[in-house]
Amino acid sequence: MLYRQNFRTANSTREGTRTKREIQRVVVRINKHVRSYQRARKAILRLDLNDNIGEKYQEIQPEDLAVSKEVTEENRFGQGVSKMAWFWMVDGEQNQPNVVNGGLMEEFYHINWLKARARRDRWREEVSLVRHEMLQTTLWFQYEKEIWETWALQSTEPGKEAYASKQVELWSDFTKKAGLMFQGKQMEWI
Repeated sequence: MLYRQNFRTANSTREGTRTKREIQRVVVRINKHVRSYQRARKAILRLDLNDNIGEKYQEIQPEDLAVSKEVTEENRFGQGVSKMAWFWMVDGEQNQPNVVNGGLMEEFYHINWLKARARRDRWREEVSLVRHEMLQTTLWFQYEKEIWETWALQSTEPGKEAYASKQVELWSDFTKKAGLMFQGKQMEWI
């Protein structure tokens, strides 16, 4: 996030160097907290007799710490397979301020749900548009075929008639191929 916001927009080497140092400081702090968590997790696992805690509090992997591409690239391809890290879905104690109704975690879940819903709606719209474009493409090919058929019938010179007949054949082939490729996928023509 810092890289995208600060380093890319840096106007000088000095600003870029400062941003790199800031990024390094943030990485060091994150690694410190991860090590602290891992030590605490190991200690609790040694004390836990039934291994329930080990399932709830997993080991933090490097991929869990990666910045979600949904934050940095809102319109990227492949968002449907994005998953939140496991620790965002762990419920805390009921009296913790971030879990109680209206807390930060509830807001986080709402935002994540709204993003997923918006993604779903965009894809529904995209499917509708593509299906409509398929229909329009097929109709355009049919229209061109009919235009060239009219010109072929109206032409008096053999060369123009032959050319128009060749175009009729070409557009007819396009219409058939589009019909086969889009069969069952395009919008129905009313």
